Amino acid sequence: MKLLFAFAIIVIGLAVVFGTPDAWNEYKNKHGKKFNATDDAQRKKNFLATDAIITKHNSQKNGTYKLEHNQFSDMVDYRTHACLSPVRDQKQCGSCWAFSAITPLEFARCKKNGTLLALSEQHLVDCEPYDYGCNGGWYTNAWYYIKNGALGSAKQSLYPYTATNTTCKFTSSMVGAKISTYGNLQPLNATNMQLAVQSNGSISVAITVTNSFFYYSGGTYNDVACDNKTIPINHAVVIVGYGAANATNYWIVRNSWGTGWGQAGYVFIQRGVNKCKIEQYPAVILSVV
Repeated sequence: MKLLFAFAIIVIGLAVVFGTPDAWNEYKNKHGKKFNATDDAQRKKNFLATDAIITKHNSQKNGTYKLEHNQFSDMVDYRTHACLSPVRDQKQCGSCWAFSAITPLEFARCKKNGTLLALSEQHLVDCEPYDYGCNGGWYTNAWYYIKNGALGSAKQSLYPYTATNTTCKFTSSMVGAKISTYGNLQPLNATNMQLAVQSNGSISVAITVTNSFFYYSGGTYNDVACDNKTIPINHAVVIVGYGAANATNYWIVRNSWGTGWGQAGYVFIQRGVNKCKIEQYPAVILSVV
């Protein structure tokens, strides 16, 4: 778990009606969105799910506010996207930073090439020189190493995960993906983070984990204990979507503790209030070679 330092918008007024056979195309034209075939199918699915939520809410006679489509309507939840690999388990090794680094890289490569390829966290644990393997690290350090040091990320099939610090075995013949550009997002800007998730599918973030987090099983996590400024950030995860429930906005967060934890490996963390410091250090892979 260790980590070292180094929507539909609510509006007043009438909702735009999208419940027509060409609603998806009208929406894309209005917001200037273009996707490849794989992304288009997933985005349409998300859009229609959002449309159903909006329609149901706006049909309520006693509602005090209305919902309408906006630029976020097609991006709600990437958990079932073809470019997102199954949730993994870091086990006893404090390698969360490596898992947080690899997931967005897999996603970016898949979006470009059309196929999902599992990449190696163990490659980073063993070989990345700026961090401490099973004793902690930082996802942007991992990306720097992949781009400028190793000149690529190893395939998982050629460098499988062992959850221990071992001797570096990486060779250039193992490379399955290369990073072209990556960067940090503006801190404490949830809207920009939403746009980054919408455009890239996943972003890396760091959080403060306290005792209750270990036993999370459902709902929107909002424990005030993790906001304590005296408790350092100590875990890296990945945001793969966002939504709202019971008037509370949330991030859909992918953990690396296996599918037996949380909601099949995911947690909903309150969005827009820097809960657990999640909006403090967001970063994104922008392009791959």
